[in-house]
Amino acid sequence: MVGLAQGKGGVRALAGLGAVALVAGCHPAGARPEAEMPTVQQLSTGGAAFSASVPEIAVDPADPQRVAVIWRDLAMTRPGEPAGERGMQCHLSLSKDGGRSFDTQPLVWTMADTPVCNSPYVDIGPQGELLIGATLAGVLPQNAPEGEHASGRVVMRLSTDWGHNWSPISSGIATGEEARFEANATVPAEATHVPWDGGRGVIDAVSGEIILSGGYPAPPGEALRSQRFYTVSKDRGKSWGPIRAFGAPGWPQRWDGHYVVAHGTLAYSYLAEAVPVDGVKCLCVVFATSADGGATVQRHLVTQVEYFDRLVHYPPIAAHPAHAGQYALALASDKAGTPAVRITRDGGAHWQTLDGPAAPEGVVRSSRPALAYTPGGVLGLLWRGYHADGSYDLYIAASTDGERFGPVRRVSPASSRVPDALAKDYSAGGDFISNLGAGRDAFHAAWTGWPAGAAGQVIYARVPLAPLLDDQLPPNK
Repeated sequence: MVGLAQGKGGVRALAGLGAVALVAGCHPAGARPEAEMPTVQQLSTGGAAFSASVPEIAVDPADPQRVAVIWRDLAMTRPGEPAGERGMQCHLSLSKDGGRSFDTQPLVWTMADTPVCNSPYVDIGPQGELLIGATLAGVLPQNAPEGEHASGRVVMRLSTDWGHNWSPISSGIATGEEARFEANATVPAEATHVPWDGGRGVIDAVSGEIILSGGYPAPPGEALRSQRFYTVSKDRGKSWGPIRAFGAPGWPQRWDGHYVVAHGTLAYSYLAEAVPVDGVKCLCVVFATSADGGATVQRHLVTQVEYFDRLVHYPPIAAHPAHAGQYALALASDKAGTPAVRITRDGGAHWQTLDGPAAPEGVVRSSRPALAYTPGGVLGLLWRGYHADGSYDLYIAASTDGERFGPVRRVSPASSRVPDALAKDYSAGGDFISNLGAGRDAFHAAWTGWPAGAAGQVIYARVPLAPLLDDQLPPNK
């Protein structure tokens, strides 16, 4: 079973700062009331001994004072060696005061054959039910044949009392379940043997169904191609349906993807190797929707791309809380200091590009975008902006009308830079994502920063909404 193990509770303010002023671009903004200032905290406290990354955030739709952040750390005792052999553990940080403070505890999964916890996820259902899970993996023996993969599974658990008690562990996708895969000629057989990497899970607020996802992690140069799969439980994890792939004949997957569920519809994005559209040469962004758990799927070409920065759970998408069929999608750029954001209002058939936001001064490329809608329909965009010297900051902007973004604000209180000695280590290479959640009056951001003298650490910011809406009209509800 898994539970909240006894450990250090609470968090410490980053570099001694409990609240920092929002910064416009790279320049200090005028003084603001404290209620409009972001609260920045470092959730992980590993120092140089443990690196932390891959955070995910969920905000309780019924009580936005309840915020959950889940993340993973990695022992730094043997940099350069395989991550699974160095020790990886997942942690859950819970707040009951809107992200102003957290109680953080490690998650202990007593599953001896899969002791490695990676890619944790969290979601909160319409009744406040807390869904957590992760990819759990085994460790290969040192004499394992080349090309062999460890066993693994995507697991989940539910709590209806904010983490005090948990349902039994349920495994939705695992090694040895090839018979559950729906026939799909575009999926390499090898991928069905290793379908559990990069675990994710969401709750359908309309039906209560739980959708878990895992993937086959082929490196970009491999002919087998990365694949992402999903499965649906209609009984809160007691049983699971068939395992289906994001890709399909004519729409084969090339790289990872992302998914959400809203208004009873599953929506997902992925990078495709080809599309059945005349004259289009891929890599391509594909957007798909299904109202029946994947039994029937509508796929659409969004755009052609060249750059994706080897990001996973990418490209990110978000669903408008009030308008069925309206989604936002963000793309990183190696030529622009802000991501490109596109909006569809008809379920993916047509897309338009939003104006802006303007690139912050000194930012030369953008990566790790994240999107979230507030309950009132304000779209937030978080991203990592890189400077020419390789350092980076986190920035945020918001759009009330789905047409343009307001002012760009820097969220990170200090720039980060990965030490050269760790640039090829998994502590940096496994730092795939930033994440964004939203309540009624604030966005909730989490990312990996590299404080001076420490390994990468998970940092959280509560960003009040009001300063992001300067000169914008109220949201079009």
